[in-house]
Amino acid sequence: MTALPSNSDSAVDAAAHPPTHTTIPAQAQARIRQEAIAWYARLCSGDATDADRAAWKRWHESHPEHQRAWQHFDALQSMLQRVPGHLAASTLQASRRSRRRVLRGIGALVGSGAVAGLSWQLAAGMGGVRSWLADYRTGTGERRTVTLADGSELMLNTRTSVDVSMDPTRRLLVLREGEILVQTAHSLAGPGAGAKEGRPFMVHTPQGRILALGTRFTVRSEGGEGGDTVVSVLQDAVEIQPLQDASRSLRLQAGQQASFSRNGMLPAQAADPALVSWVGGNLIVNGWRLEDVVRELARYRPGRLACDPAVAGLRVSGVFPLADTDKALAVITRAFPVRAAGLSRYWLTLVPV
Repeated sequence: MTALPSNSDSAVDAAAHPPTHTTIPAQAQARIRQEAIAWYARLCSGDATDADRAAWKRWHESHPEHQRAWQHFDALQSMLQRVPGHLAASTLQASRRSRRRVLRGIGALVGSGAVAGLSWQLAAGMGGVRSWLADYRTGTGERRTVTLADGSELMLNTRTSVDVSMDPTRRLLVLREGEILVQTAHSLAGPGAGAKEGRPFMVHTPQGRILALGTRFTVRSEGGEGGDTVVSVLQDAVEIQPLQDASRSLRLQAGQQASFSRNGMLPAQAADPALVSWVGGNLIVNGWRLEDVVRELARYRPGRLACDPAVAGLRVSGVFPLADTDKALAVITRAFPVRAAGLSRYWLTLVPV
């Protein structure tokens, strides 16, 4: 886990962004950094094979710039090891107010209707009753893996709810909210899978439908009926179709992703490793705005986590373990001119120092 400022004279920045050579174009440097991030995501996914590790070694040794890019991750791991467990907590508690001031703040929230608004979000904005009654669901910060009746594997990310329906004619997942990784029984069994694996495997979201074509893929649905679904394919292919435009469909191959709403979809593009890094327990980002990093980390912790507009545009590259967002925030506050301010760890905003 780490966070790196894009322009800093600190030792952290020096370790994270080693001097570049003018002989390497900026576009090539960006491509190499993206390759390094993709390799890191793969090796941390829990599914890396000996062949993957051998391929990484060949990539690492094939060019000095590859080794230079990989030093970024070595520096990040070294920095993380220097952050004691108590520092993560103390950093976030540094701005903690007295009990009396906290109570006054809570009273102000109640008086302004903020608590009522939060209750409404829990009941409606995060999936409502159907999400609470779903066949499988996860709470904030929880990940869960289940084996379905047909042998397919389903991994649920944080704040996710899924209904499952299996019958002789089809296999259907209804993603009420959140994010899942699906590995169908066909892809697990490989060539020659049994007849029952020939049943279509579909995922429905509030925005549309995904048909799996013997594959491994992720699906993320946000914003209810007015939001978007993002699909990223790791193996084989899928076909996506917006709910209100049945005449249109798009096939995605391995290494591609696409976003769609109820009314339409965007063209396929190269998959972003950050979209699937959660499978290995990490958030891996490359040049993200701090505001976007904070928004993503907020999915994995209870309460409210926000970013002041004054620092929202800071660019972040790094690897953050999702199981310990306190430590992630502690590293951010060490690497950037920001601090965590708020009533408690459950109501925080990153603000300028």
